[in-house]
Amino acid sequence: MIFSILFSGFTALQTIAQSTKVPVYGEFGLGLGQALFFGDMKAQLAKSYGGSFEPGIGNNLMMGFYVAPAKWNGLGIGSRIKGTFGTSVKGDLGDSYIFNYYNLALTAKYYLISKTFNKGLYARGSFGFGQFTTKRVNEAANLYKHQYAIGTSMMGGVGWTFPMKKTAVSIEAEFDYSNRNGTIDGKGDGTYRSGQIGSNLILSF
Repeated sequence: MIFSILFSGFTALQTIAQSTKVPVYGEFGLGLGQALFFGDMKAQLAKSYGGSFEPGIGNNLMMGFYVAPAKWNGLGIGSRIKGTFGTSVKGDLGDSYIFNYYNLALTAKYYLISKTFNKGLYARGSFGFGQFTTKRVNEAANLYKHQYAIGTSMMGGVGWTFPMKKTAVSIEAEFDYSNRNGTIDGKGDGTYRSGQIGSNLILSF
């Protein structure tokens, strides 16, 4: 249901941009982030696996687009997809754990001082839907366990955009929070609350 609403929103934005010929900006970014666990996240992971781990650092990859007419005075509205690919960490049982996730979001970016899109200081907010995948691995024991959960994500960021002739480069600090639900084999449903604090380097065009 949520995914259908988001997809409809993306389609509507693209249709508006094409029909009115307003400026559309694309972006591609890379970054690093420290995963965060909230509430009883570690307890839910232990319930899923029989073991848990401390959150590690992940590599971020993102793409998006914004519709930003000049009359909106620095405001752009669009969509954004972000994936985080976590590095392997050791858990409390000595096994390796990998924590990956992604989200697809509706997003708004506003340039606070210049009032011109893709120039100077901005704030960004996003709301979306996505999945995480956690894997517990012990190759010596031939043990491979996976946990999946899906749910909503909220993201916020601040950054600075340096305009160039035909492109722009942004440096951004970002925080995200996600609340996802998954089914644990033989134990029922579990709720997983996690997030990230990180930084991204973004190319806009």
